[in-house]
Amino acid sequence: MIRLVFAAVLMVGLTTSPDPLRLTKPAKAKHVEMIVEYAEKNNHDPYELLAIAITESSMKPKAVSRLGAIGLFQIMCKYWYEPLKYKTIKECNKALFDPRTNMKAGILVLTTYRNKYKQCKGDLAYRCYFAGQNWQRHSKKVIRKVVKYENKVKENRGVLHKYYESLIENIRANFRSRS
Repeated sequence: MIRLVFAAVLMVGLTTSPDPLRLTKPAKAKHVEMIVEYAEKNNHDPYELLAIAITESSMKPKAVSRLGAIGLFQIMCKYWYEPLKYKTIKECNKALFDPRTNMKAGILVLTTYRNKYKQCKGDLAYRCYFAGQNWQRHSKKVIRKVVKYENKVKENRGVLHKYYESLIENIRANFRSRS
Protein backbone atom coordinates (compact mmCIF):
# COMPACT_ATOMS: atom_id res chain seq x y z
CA MET A 1 0.00 0.00 0.00
CA ILE A 2 1.31 3.41 -0.90
CA ARG A 3 1.33 5.72 2.10
CA LEU A 4 -0.56 8.99 1.86
CA VAL A 5 2.71 10.89 2.23
CA PHE A 6 4.17 9.11 -0.78
CA ALA A 7 1.00 9.67 -2.79
CA ALA A 8 1.19 13.38 -2.01
CA VAL A 9 4.84 13.49 -3.07
CA LEU A 10 3.88 11.87 -6.35
CA MET A 11 1.06 14.33 -6.96
CA VAL A 12 3.15 17.38 -6.12
CA GLY A 13 6.60 16.29 -7.27
CA LEU A 14 6.04 14.55 -10.55
CA THR A 15 2.75 15.61 -12.07
CA THR A 16 4.56 17.97 -14.43
CA SER A 17 7.90 16.17 -14.49
CA PRO A 18 8.89 13.46 -16.95
CA ASP A 19 8.67 9.90 -15.68
CA PRO A 20 10.93 8.01 -18.14
CA LEU A 21 11.20 4.90 -15.94
CA ARG A 22 7.49 4.96 -15.02
CA LEU A 23 8.35 4.81 -11.34
CA THR A 24 5.23 6.72 -10.34
CA LYS A 25 2.98 3.88 -11.50
CA PRO A 26 1.47 2.35 -8.33
CA ALA A 27 2.92 -1.12 -9.03
CA LYS A 28 6.44 0.34 -9.09
CA ALA A 29 5.96 3.24 -6.66
CA LYS A 30 5.46 0.97 -3.66
CA HIS A 31 8.77 -0.78 -4.42
CA VAL A 32 10.55 2.54 -4.91
CA GLU A 33 9.38 3.61 -1.47
CA MET A 34 10.39 0.28 0.10
CA ILE A 35 13.90 0.42 -1.41
CA VAL A 36 14.50 4.08 -0.53
CA GLU A 37 13.31 3.63 3.05
CA TYR A 38 15.39 0.48 3.56
CA ALA A 39 18.43 2.22 2.10
CA GLU A 40 17.89 5.20 4.40
CA LYS A 41 17.49 3.00 7.46
CA ASN A 42 20.55 0.85 6.66
CA ASN A 43 22.96 3.43 5.26
CA HIS A 44 22.87 2.30 1.61
CA ASP A 45 22.72 4.45 -1.50
CA PRO A 46 19.06 4.43 -2.65
CA TYR A 47 20.02 5.58 -6.15
CA GLU A 48 22.35 2.62 -6.56
CA LEU A 49 19.85 0.09 -5.23
CA LEU A 50 17.05 1.47 -7.41
CA ALA A 51 19.34 1.50 -10.45
CA ILE A 52 20.18 -2.17 -9.93
CA ALA A 53 16.53 -3.18 -9.47
CA ILE A 54 15.53 -1.18 -12.56
CA THR A 55 18.32 -2.70 -14.63
CA GLU A 56 17.68 -6.23 -13.40
CA SER A 57 13.88 -6.47 -13.49
CA SER A 58 12.37 -3.12 -14.52
CA MET A 59 11.05 -3.09 -10.93
CA LYS A 60 8.95 -6.25 -11.47
CA PRO A 61 8.98 -8.35 -8.28
CA LYS A 62 7.74 -11.51 -10.02
CA ALA A 63 10.33 -11.37 -12.83
CA VAL A 64 12.11 -14.62 -13.67
CA SER A 65 14.98 -14.64 -16.15
CA ARG A 66 15.58 -17.39 -18.68
CA LEU A 67 18.49 -18.48 -16.45
CA GLY A 68 16.29 -18.65 -13.35
CA ALA A 69 17.15 -15.37 -11.62
CA ILE A 70 14.27 -14.28 -9.37
CA GLY A 71 12.56 -11.03 -8.43
CA LEU A 72 13.39 -7.32 -8.27
CA PHE A 73 17.13 -7.88 -7.89
CA GLN A 74 17.26 -11.06 -10.02
CA ILE A 75 18.96 -13.33 -7.51
CA MET A 76 20.35 -16.67 -8.70
CA CYS A 77 19.51 -19.07 -5.89
CA LYS A 78 21.65 -21.83 -7.36
CA TYR A 79 24.66 -19.71 -6.33
CA TRP A 80 23.29 -17.83 -3.32
CA TYR A 81 20.91 -20.11 -1.42
CA GLU A 82 23.52 -21.10 1.18
CA PRO A 83 24.90 -17.59 1.86
CA LEU A 84 21.26 -16.46 2.11
CA LYS A 85 20.72 -19.21 4.71
CA TYR A 86 18.23 -21.36 2.78
CA LYS A 87 18.36 -25.15 2.94
CA THR A 88 17.47 -25.68 -0.71
CA ILE A 89 17.43 -23.80 -4.00
CA LYS A 90 13.68 -24.38 -4.20
CA GLU A 91 13.14 -22.80 -0.77
CA CYS A 92 15.28 -19.83 -1.81
CA ASN A 93 13.42 -19.35 -5.10
CA LYS A 94 10.05 -19.36 -3.32
CA ALA A 95 11.17 -16.89 -0.65
CA LEU A 96 12.72 -14.45 -3.13
CA PHE A 97 9.40 -13.68 -4.79
CA ASP A 98 8.76 -11.51 -1.73
CA PRO A 99 10.05 -8.05 -2.76
CA ARG A 100 11.52 -7.15 0.65
CA THR A 101 13.30 -10.49 0.98
CA ASN A 102 14.60 -10.16 -2.57
CA MET A 103 15.85 -6.63 -1.93
CA LYS A 104 17.74 -7.74 1.17
CA ALA A 105 19.25 -10.62 -0.80
CA GLY A 106 20.33 -8.25 -3.58
CA ILE A 107 22.04 -6.00 -1.05
CA LEU A 108 23.78 -9.00 0.51
CA VAL A 109 25.05 -10.11 -2.90
CA LEU A 110 26.31 -6.62 -3.76
CA THR A 111 28.00 -6.01 -0.41
CA THR A 112 29.50 -9.53 -0.36
CA TYR A 113 31.19 -8.88 -3.69
CA ARG A 114 32.40 -5.44 -2.62
CA ASN A 115 33.74 -6.61 0.72
CA LYS A 116 35.29 -9.90 -0.37
CA TYR A 117 36.89 -9.29 -3.78
CA LYS A 118 39.26 -6.52 -4.83
CA GLN A 119 38.04 -6.80 -8.44
CA CYS A 120 34.54 -5.91 -7.19
CA LYS A 121 35.24 -2.60 -5.43
CA GLY A 122 33.20 0.52 -6.18
CA ASP A 123 31.29 0.43 -9.46
CA LEU A 124 33.12 -2.77 -10.47
CA ALA A 125 30.69 -4.47 -8.08
CA TYR A 126 28.08 -4.17 -10.87
CA ARG A 127 30.24 -6.40 -13.05
CA CYS A 128 30.47 -8.95 -10.26
CA TYR A 129 26.73 -8.70 -9.57
CA PHE A 130 26.09 -9.53 -13.22
CA ALA A 131 28.73 -12.19 -13.88
CA GLY A 132 30.37 -13.19 -10.59
CA GLN A 133 33.71 -12.35 -9.07
CA ASN A 134 35.60 -13.95 -11.96
CA TRP A 135 33.97 -11.74 -14.60
CA GLN A 136 37.38 -10.78 -16.05
CA ARG A 137 38.13 -14.44 -16.94
CA HIS A 138 35.23 -14.71 -19.39
CA SER A 139 35.48 -14.40 -23.17
CA LYS A 140 35.72 -10.96 -24.75
CA LYS A 141 32.11 -11.29 -25.90
CA VAL A 142 30.89 -11.94 -22.35
CA ILE A 143 33.08 -9.16 -20.95
CA ARG A 144 31.43 -6.74 -23.42
CA LYS A 145 28.04 -7.78 -22.00
CA VAL A 146 29.34 -7.32 -18.47
CA VAL A 147 30.60 -3.80 -19.25
CA LYS A 148 27.31 -3.00 -21.00
CA TYR A 149 25.44 -4.06 -17.86
CA GLU A 150 27.68 -1.90 -15.66
CA ASN A 151 27.08 1.07 -17.94
CA LYS A 152 23.31 0.50 -17.87
CA VAL A 153 23.29 0.54 -14.06
CA LYS A 154 25.28 3.79 -14.11
CA GLU A 155 22.97 5.25 -16.76
CA ASN A 156 19.91 4.36 -14.67
CA ARG A 157 21.56 5.91 -11.61
CA GLY A 158 22.00 9.11 -13.64
CA VAL A 159 18.36 9.04 -14.79
CA LEU A 160 17.28 8.65 -11.18
CA HIS A 161 19.30 11.70 -10.17
CA LYS A 162 18.05 13.73 -13.12
CA TYR A 163 14.33 12.93 -13.02
CA TYR A 164 13.60 11.46 -9.59
CA GLU A 165 15.89 13.22 -7.13
CA SER A 166 13.10 15.27 -5.54
CA LEU A 167 10.92 12.18 -5.22
CA ILE A 168 13.69 10.09 -3.66
CA GLU A 169 14.82 12.86 -1.33
CA ASN A 170 11.22 13.48 -0.21
CA ILE A 171 10.81 9.80 0.62
CA ARG A 172 14.07 9.92 2.59
CA ALA A 173 13.05 13.07 4.45
CA ASN A 174 9.61 11.68 5.27
CA PHE A 175 11.16 8.46 6.53
CA ARG A 176 13.61 10.38 8.75
CA SER A 177 10.80 12.51 10.18
CA ARG A 178 8.88 9.34 11.16
CA SER A 179 11.93 7.67 12.74
